[in-house]
Amino acid sequence: MLSRLYFLLKYWLFWILFFEIARMIFLVFQIDEKAGWAGKMNALWYGLRMDISMSSYILIPVILIILIGLLFTKINEIFIIKYYSYLIIFLSLLILISDYFLFKAWGFRLDATVFKYLSNFREVWASIYNQPIFLILTAFILLFGILIIALNKVVIGKKLFQPVKNTFFAFLLFLLFTAFLIIPIRGGLQLAPLNQSSVYFSDNNILNQASLNAPWNFVFTIIDRAKFTKNPYNYFAYEDAKRITDSMYKQRTDSLKLVEKKSNSLPNIIFIIWESLTSKVLNQQVGGVSITPGINRLIQEGIYFSNMYASGDRTDKGLVALLSGFPAQPVTSIIKEPSKSEKLPSLSKVLKGFGYRPAFYYGGELEFANIKSYLINSDYENFVSINDFKEADRNSKWGAHDGVVMKRLLKDISDESTPFFYTWLTLSSHEPFETPTPAVIEGNTEELQFYNSLHYTDSVVYQFVEQCRAKDWWNNTLIIICADHGHRLPQTGRKADDFKIPALLLGGLVKNKGVVIDDICSQTDLAPTLVKTFDINNNPFKWGVNMANTKRPSHAYFSFNDGFGLMQNDKYYIFDNVGEQVIEQEGNNDNADFNAGKAIQQLIFQEYLDK
Repeated sequence: MLSRLYFLLKYWLFWILFFEIARMIFLVFQIDEKAGWAGKMNALWYGLRMDISMSSYILIPVILIILIGLLFTKINEIFIIKYYSYLIIFLSLLILISDYFLFKAWGFRLDATVFKYLSNFREVWASIYNQPIFLILTAFILLFGILIIALNKVVIGKKLFQPVKNTFFAFLLFLLFTAFLIIPIRGGLQLAPLNQSSVYFSDNNILNQASLNAPWNFVFTIIDRAKFTKNPYNYFAYEDAKRITDSMYKQRTDSLKLVEKKSNSLPNIIFIIWESLTSKVLNQQVGGVSITPGINRLIQEGIYFSNMYASGDRTDKGLVALLSGFPAQPVTSIIKEPSKSEKLPSLSKVLKGFGYRPAFYYGGELEFANIKSYLINSDYENFVSINDFKEADRNSKWGAHDGVVMKRLLKDISDESTPFFYTWLTLSSHEPFETPTPAVIEGNTEELQFYNSLHYTDSVVYQFVEQCRAKDWWNNTLIIICADHGHRLPQTGRKADDFKIPALLLGGLVKNKGVVIDDICSQTDLAPTLVKTFDINNNPFKWGVNMANTKRPSHAYFSFNDGFGLMQNDKYYIFDNVGEQVIEQEGNNDNADFNAGKAIQQLIFQEYLDK
């Protein structure tokens, strides 16, 4: 019996040490020196609680195997425990290594979000293509082998368990030991069981992220998000939340006309949704080369919204915000659920009622993240995607590069009868930041490759606009350019900057050239703005306001993985739902501001649940 107890203790400590070493590696390579060694040591200490919990979960099946072995003595307990352990080592390494590389791209630890994107292998491969796959696989195999050797040499050994004299007493003891594990599993004797916020300790959210146990977090979010039948963000009574939210989206009398119709005919509309275009790169140079010279020039002849913020952090969220005026949700994406997304309003539905035949262009696969079902439910009629291009033109890991799509789009528009509504989602500035032309901004770092991909798409978009300018339909056309979401690069130390994106109105319909509107606005404001601009009485977009209205409430709400931000003209804050704390802020935010953000989040998620 003592041999079994000693084994269980060693086995438990093996896993605790394994997870602590994994966190050490994460801290060394993922967390910069600004966090300080004291912060890193605290991450190890606070994270230990979650490591103990995860190790206890892993230990329970081992105890059950031992209990069965006490009843059926012919069972080779060690053999079963070995191969159970090999499986857990394999899965844990898979999660930890995936978490390590995805954290750089996502900014949060691996969780159930990954399942939203695994259904389309091509897009997943394109995202990880620039990673050192061979090196990762080699490291995985090497670590797997080292851990198995350590487990066999140090923990399990060659000796079998000694026979037990009093089976009943031993069985009862191990049963009690299993019951005892409830305490470390739930993180202690406190009232609330262990969750992510239990190990949060710092106002530096990166250190809080480091304190999480990746496998624990991954499994927890899968279980937790499966329970979303009730709103987890019920801060207020519904009437109070609605009153607060309505005050933030109150429509007022319009005071500025953005465009001027050239005729009585309906206008042509071209909507360019630019992958990962962030305001941080505008008017910036690298080695004397402008990153986005094209859009920098176009801003001078259009209406530029200099303080727009993306509603979410992924393309699927950005599309819904731009085309349906519906804000992103913090822990899910409505576009993934066709039964819900089909109930959303959309620009294409509104315009189709006036005789438009909406078309959507994208060089990749529209099946990714259920985009196609959303577009079909939004009454888009024509689609051009990866399979509509020749094999030779599919020169991107995602599909066809922006230059190829642009030429097809321009040709099809020229053959189209007016009025038309075309939407073009670019892709070349998505990871792995490859371009079909020689690099103008040279370098092998991720940041330089990102800049170069933006430079390439910028040249394509600028060329497209210049060719449109020469068409006879230009004077009755509005071109909208807006990012689908921002980007973590270049890093500024402010999370808010990662959501700030450019938005520009161009074309012959633009009344005033070179206008810059500095008020805070959101992606969700674009759809209601266009409806008002073209004097369409039907405005189904309640989560936005007309950006032409200088007396409107100026704010932008955005969400990320279980958190949200509220930007206002002279202040902002970002709130983490897991840690239940503000993780970034500027200006004098008061309780009314905090309540406003929470109320908006509550009603957005409730509407998502109700659809």
